[in-house]
Amino acid sequence: MRPFPLKQLRLAWHDAGTYNKNIEEWPLRGGANGSLRFEIEIKHAANATLSSQSGFSGLVNALKLLQPIKDKYSSVTYADLFQLASATAVEEAGGPKIPIKYGRVDVSEPEQCPEEGRLPGKLTVKEEVSNSKKKQVW
Repeated sequence: MRPFPLKQLRLAWHDAGTYNKNIEEWPLRGGANGSLRFEIEIKHAANATLSSQSGFSGLVNALKLLQPIKDKYSSVTYADLFQLASATAVEEAGGPKIPIKYGRVDVSEPEQCPEEGRLPGKLTVKEEVSNSKKKQVW
């Protein structure tokens, strides 16, 4: 798998993986809401795993790759764009075509980002999924 698809897949997972079904109020419950574009969330410990060898530059570079698309199609939310990029990455890597439903809403300011600790830090993707299931946040 090329680095771009892997980073886009993880970008979508880390944006969506903050969802907590036990919190009723949006955007406090987290989830795929585009909050990962804000520096405060980029700097969460769990997001360092997206670019462990070069600080946070891998995540920032993944976001920079998507920005021209967002600029061209301004009505598409970051939340939808992150999920679309992930589904495209799976397909580009030889996986199945993943149908996408659009209409996610972006958070509008950094203060709406989920708090640190919703995702475990510096774990493999397999460990992250396992821990999320244990927390019953899905």
